[in-house]
Formats: sequence, structure tokens, C-alpha cells
Amino acid sequence: MEDEKEKEEAAQLEFSAFPFKPYGIQTRFMTAVYRALQQGGVAIVESPTGTGKTLSLICSALKWLEDEHALRLVGRPKAELQSSSLSNGVDEDPDWMRDFEVNKEEQRRREKEERKQQLKKLQKSNLSTSRVSTARSFFGDAEEDDAYFNRKRQNGQVKKKSVKISSADEDDEFLIEDYCSDDNAPRNGALKRKTNKDVSSSSDEDVEEDDDDEEVEPLKVFFCSRTHSQLSQFVGELQRTAFNSSLQSVTIGSRKTLCINPEVMKLGSSARINERCLELHKSKSNEQTGTKFVKEAGKQRKMSKSAGCPMLQKKKLQRQFKDELAKSGALDIEDLLKLGHRLGTCPYYGARRAVPAADLVVLPYQSLLHSATRESLGVKLKDCVIIIDEAHNLVDTVTSIHSCQVTASQLQRVSSQLSEYLEKFKARLAEGNCHYIQTLLQLIKAFLDRLAAPKAPSSAPSHRGISSGADIGAKKADIMNINEFSFSLGIESINLFKLRRYIKESNIVHKVSSYGEKIALEQIIPLQQRNGLAIGSMLQSSSSMTGFHALADVILALTNADADGRILVVPNSGKNCDPIDGYIKFVMLNAAKHFVEVVKEARAVVLAGGTLQPISQLYDCLFPHLPPEKVHTFSCGHIVPPDSILPIALARGPGGHTFNFTYQSRGTPIMVDELGRLIRNISSVVPEGIVVFFPSFEYENQVYTAWEREGILAAIEAKKHVLREPHNTSAVEATLQEYKESITQASDKADKTMKGNQRGAILLCVVGGKMSEGINFSDGMGRCVVMVGLPYPSPSDPELMERMRYLDSLPTNQIISGSDKLVGVSGIPSLQPCRQRGREYYENLCMKAVNQSIGRAIRHIGDYAAILLVDARYTSGFGPQGPNASLSGPASKLPGWIKERLVNVTGSFGEVHRLLHQFFKLNQQRCKLVP
Repeated sequence: MEDEKEKEEAAQLEFSAFPFKPYGIQTRFMTAVYRALQQGGVAIVESPTGTGKTLSLICSALKWLEDEHALRLVGRPKAELQSSSLSNGVDEDPDWMRDFEVNKEEQRRREKEERKQQLKKLQKSNLSTSRVSTARSFFGDAEEDDAYFNRKRQNGQVKKKSVKISSADEDDEFLIEDYCSDDNAPRNGALKRKTNKDVSSSSDEDVEEDDDDEEVEPLKVFFCSRTHSQLSQFVGELQRTAFNSSLQSVTIGSRKTLCINPEVMKLGSSARINERCLELHKSKSNEQTGTKFVKEAGKQRKMSKSAGCPMLQKKKLQRQFKDELAKSGALDIEDLLKLGHRLGTCPYYGARRAVPAADLVVLPYQSLLHSATRESLGVKLKDCVIIIDEAHNLVDTVTSIHSCQVTASQLQRVSSQLSEYLEKFKARLAEGNCHYIQTLLQLIKAFLDRLAAPKAPSSAPSHRGISSGADIGAKKADIMNINEFSFSLGIESINLFKLRRYIKESNIVHKVSSYGEKIALEQIIPLQQRNGLAIGSMLQSSSSMTGFHALADVILALTNADADGRILVVPNSGKNCDPIDGYIKFVMLNAAKHFVEVVKEARAVVLAGGTLQPISQLYDCLFPHLPPEKVHTFSCGHIVPPDSILPIALARGPGGHTFNFTYQSRGTPIMVDELGRLIRNISSVVPEGIVVFFPSFEYENQVYTAWEREGILAAIEAKKHVLREPHNTSAVEATLQEYKESITQASDKADKTMKGNQRGAILLCVVGGKMSEGINFSDGMGRCVVMVGLPYPSPSDPELMERMRYLDSLPTNQIISGSDKLVGVSGIPSLQPCRQRGREYYENLCMKAVNQSIGRAIRHIGDYAAILLVDARYTSGFGPQGPNASLSGPASKLPGWIKERLVNVTGSFGEVHRLLHQFFKLNQQRCKLVP
């Protein structure tokens, strides 16, 4: 009955924006997403790579959005909207009722706008004359600001600064305004200084207010993915649909990808670009014009100081950029850059200003999953829909975003600049400022003392039994609870909450770093070094600001609940001539703490991916307190026919040796030689391209060197051209191009450039490398994928060990443990009780990497490929009646569309050779018959 109901509802839904007639599984996928958005909560949807997952997500989510807009336009009650069925969206209210509802909505909008205007007038009237410029920078228009001050200057009300400036006046811009904490507030009722900007994190931003930002925002869909290239692929798919013109969309990128200011772009690193951009934007907002002193040719001279970034000087161009976005359809990062260059205005801030009016916002993970970044971008999730693609690594992404570290060298730079600043301004600083700066210096000293040398293990055991002295390379690392760390430093008496708030509100980061840059410029240097002075001082300033932010993030991390994370301390090591920087790192363990904010705000959250199994891990780590009825799941098979995929679990090689690629055995000559014989044999039967995935770069290099020494590589090269994945990311594209050309030449029988009898190419890749995720080896580029061993992470990694301990400590979810399964949208068992979560997590890390790698092949319905899982452990889970009867072990965590077709070969290699020969013969004949 349930299946019949689903088919009936699917038939009633028409996804007309889909650019071609969808396959059955695509229609079912879109229907499942649409239903989940109607019901709200969390939807976990799986669709193998190559099945049109992105296009299906676009057409289902945006159809729901358009339908919801239509329902809201006619004034349907909210309760009725939430319970409306899929079968129809027809409004049965009479015309007079619809008109009445529309008029009420219009009246509410007018009243809201009037309240905003009254509030603005009241705020402006209460501001003193001395704060006019600050007020206008927050509530007014930049061009109006310029006109205002020009009129003042013409009337003689604003005078230029005198050329003769005293030393004290020169440094006024670096002086922190008076600050006092709540406990030490002055009795005269004066309030402590507050700002609207959090300057403590490099992700925080100074948002420029604009009248346009106050418009009523439409219901939104937020789509996010891990990389900018994946977001560009999403935009490309969106451009193929009718939604490209019917809905307004905007893509958000990082400053590094969207900056067009040449002076900022040349700084290189993301951290330095972020800091410089914020500094320029702040100086514009505060109208910080005047003079600055630079050292040149051994002499100090004055130069005019510009107000802000030149790409933000004209507000009219920013409005024009926003208007162009509104009528241009979907634009990706490259399109935004071109538009910014053409108009001569900043595409980063231009795109941000377009967010409130957009129906669809495309953005990277960081911008949505980090609350401070969301706030700075003006991203409001209330009652909106969030789609997170490539969600297989979502847990690790959330914990990584909220982890942080500070190095010993960063602490030393910050300490030096703070000491210089305090010495210079101590007599002029308020008592509160002096107190907090001295507290910061005390805290930094405690950190540096802890990093100075490895600390002898304490005789008193940790209350959790955590052992210190874990190995990280040649270093010894200590890992402990937050409270344990604070007590070990003797800083438990410091109020970290107040200290963090002081850093946030006082603007100390910018003031101290800017003063440090000035000191660097004033130092007397040889004449021949003057050309590099400006850049060197700028890099020093950016470096110190980065250190300040890292310190502030660690201070904030220490205010987390004791169970939410761990502190990893890696002390300094090495000799004086070759020191190795130590660091203090906060490792966030409780991803649910941060993801629950997203789930609570949004109407619905869709987690999408090629394979998200085991779903129980997502549930436990991201939303353990969400009722099961609010979690919807759907999983579909592949669009390719069964004969187009040949996955083989292989236990023995051509020489009869059992494949055992455990860490202890994989480096033995027998294993390395047997693997070489396997690759040489399949090179004779597999046409075009073979992609081989190794567990690590280290092992790939070990194997390649041995093959080269033993002559195995030469035997393989006689059949296929061998290439290797480069360590340098910039060289990946050239390697892929060479690989593709080798395959194309082999396919062209008239081509005479191939050496000897070479027929295609082999690409040696690494799991977790650039080519294991995001690269499509479709058609001839991936006729066979070979997975060597099981890429388990190092069990001695202290961070991994703590994550496993943390998962084991989580209480069993009572809702799930009370039943064996939760039936999702598709009627499949979805949420299983998860015992021994730590071990399960460890195995899942391995198999998620395997699934991502082998998913690089089979990219469309006409594609075909073989998959070889080379390790006896892949064959250990097969029961006596075949894989469907009882499949356990690593093979049980493979995607369903692979498990259904998996062939277990434990006997001689001749069986593998026969299967491969038949498979490629059949598919090559089939392809010849297809016109």
C-alpha cells in the first residue's frame, strides 16, 4: 500500500523544469525530496554519482519553493501551508478572501516600513555631533557621507589637520578607547565601549548597512557544498533549468576567490587577504583618512592615507552590481569576477548585498555551518530550506570548522607587540585596558611555558584516564580535557569569558597590529632594502593579526563545556639551528552542539550524497535529540544497467599469493610483486584507462620504486603509459590532461604516436588526494578502478583516538534502541542501533574513502567499468549462500548498487581474468550497436 501511495503521489507531481525526461529513479528521488520539504525536519537522501543527483535536487527543491511562494502569495494560513498535500496546490478561497489577505499583508509591510523610518530618525536625532560620521557610516549612504563632509568643509566647519603633528597626536589612532568590564563600571553611569563588529576571528566581517538590506526577505533555499568547484558545477546545472530565469540566485565565495584589488590579491594567503580586506573596509566605514608616516631612503615622510578599498569607493557601482545580478540569472564565481572587473567594483561585497533579495543562495560549507560567519554575511536561516551536498564528511567538517590552534611563534609575536604597545601607551590607557592587556600577557606566558619543553608525565592520573605522550611524528603530544589543561597552567582564576569579550569589543587586535606595523616602518634600514620594506611590514602586520585571531579563537574554545572537546599540546622540538614550532590545538568533538543550531532554525535540512551509510552515525553525531519522525531517508540505485558494472572482491593474485595489505604486511616484497603482476595482467584485458588507488602517497612511492627496481614497471609500461598523481595540486590538471591524451591516442587506431603496443594509460592515485574526490573518470578514463587494500587512518593519531573515545562515551539513544529500525521515506531500514561507536567510526572513515574513490567511475547511463577490490578482507563477509544472504565486514559498507552486483573471487586469478574478458567484450559490442 505504501509503494502504491508513493507511485500515485509521484504521478501527480510534475517536475517540468527538468531539462529532459527524467528516469524513474530520478522522479522518485525528486518526489522524496519534495515530500521531505513539505514535512520539515531532516532528510537524508542518497543517489549514486552519475545519476543526476544535483539536477534532481535543484528541480525538486526549487519546485517546492515556487509552489510555496504561490501559496503564500494568496495568503494561505501558516498551519494550512504546513499540512497541505502534494496532490494539489489549488486555492479554494473566494476572491474577496484572497484580496482581504493580500491587503492585510500589504498593510503590515507599510506599517513595518514606517516603524523602520521612525526608528532611524530617532537614532539620528539622539546622536551627538561628534558621532555624526560614525552614525552615517552605519545608517546612511557612503556617497551622501562624502557630500555631507564636503559641505562642512566648504562652510569651514571641518578643518584640515595641521601639518605639524605632535608625537602624541600621531599615535592617537592606535589608542584603544576607554573600556571597563561590567564589574568595574563607573558609578557615573557611563557605559563601556561597544562595537557592532567581532574582530576576534578572521571569519568575522564588518557588514556595511544599506537601506536595501532592510527589505522583506523571501523564503530561501540555501545550497552548500565543500569546494568552490563543486558550487560552480551546481550553478552550471541550475543554468540548464527554467529556474535560472524565474528565481533570483546569488553565489557567495571567499574573499580570496572574489577579490579584484591587485594590492590585496598579491598577499597570497587567505588569512592575509581577509585581514587586509577587513582593515580597508573598516577604514572606509570609520572614514579614517589623514596622513601616515613611511620610511624611505632612510628618511621619514608623510603620505596621504586612503579611506577604504578603491573597489568600494562608489556606492552607485555596488547598486549597479546588485541590479546586474538580479537580471543575469545564475552566476558562478568566475562570472562574478568578470562582472566585478567590468564594473570596477567588489564582487565579494556585491554578492553579499544581494543575499537578502535572493530566492536561492549558493555558498560553501564554512559560510553556513559557522554561526559567526553566518551572522557576518547576514545569512538568516529561520524557516528556510538548507541543502548540504557531499554530506558524507559533514561530521568531520563541522568539528574541523570549530577546532582551532595557535603556534608558539604566533604567541611570541603577539606577546612582543602587546608588550611594546603597553609600554608606549600605559600612561594613556584606561585602567580596564591595562588590566586586560596584562592578563593577556599572563595567559600567553603560561601557554609559552607549556610549549617550551615536553612536560614530564604527572604521577596523578587523569580523571578520564587519558594517557599523555601520544606520538605525532618525532614529537610527544599531550591530550587532555579543557579543565585539566586550565589547571595545569594555573590559569583557572582568569575569567576567559570576559577576556574573550574584551578582545571582541575593544578592537585591540586592529590597534596593536597597526601600531606594530608603524614601528616596523620607522626602523632605520639600509637604503638597498627600502623597496622590500612596505611589503615586509605588511606581511608582519598580517602575520601578527593572524596570531591574535588564533589566540582569540583558542581562548573562546577554552570556554566550551569540558566534555565538548580536547586540548592537544605539541611542545617545541628540534635544536636551536633547526627549531620545530610547537602548538596548542583545541579539537572539537561535539558536532551536534553546533549543527543543532542549524536544524532548529531551518524549516528543513537535506543531507545529500552518493552514499551516506551508515546513517546511524549521522544521527548520533549531528542530531541525536531529534525525534525519529522528523528524520526522513531515501536511497536509490544506479541508473546504469547491471551489465555495465562489474565489482570484484579479489583475495588472490596471479601468483596465488593472498592479498594482505595491512600496514605490517603491505611493504613485503611478496605483496609488492604480486600487486605488480596483477596490474600487468589486467593491462592486457582492460581497454583504455585504469585508475589505481593506494592508501597513501608514502606507500605509492614505495611500490613505484620497487616496481622500477625489479623491472615490473617496464613490463607494465609496455602495455599502458603509467602516470602518477602529483603532490603539488597545481600540477594535477596537467597530469589529467596527459592521461586523457594517452587514452585518446590509444582509441584512435590511425594514430601512430603511441609507443610499441601501448593501449591506453594507468593513473596511480592516492585515497584522500585530489583525484579521489571531485574528479570524474568517465568513459575511457575509468574503464577499471583498482582499490589497493583498505585505507584505514593511523590508529596512533591522538585526535582520532579521542574522537573514538568520545563516541563510545555517548549515551545510547533511547528512541532508537527501543526498536530495531526506523523506516524512512523509501521504506528501507535506515537508523540502526550503533554499539561500539568508536570502532564503527574508525571503519566508516576507511570505507567512506573507498566509496568516494571507486565512485569516480560510472558517470552516466551509457558508461561501463570494472571495480577491483584488492584485499582478502573484502571477501571475508560473504556467507555460504552469496552476498545477499549474509554480508558483513568491509564489503557490507559498500554502496547498495555495488553490493548488489559484487562478485566474490577467492580462488585462482584465472576466474578474474575470465570475468573481465567477458565483461568488456559484452559492453564493447553493446556500444557498437548503440547509434
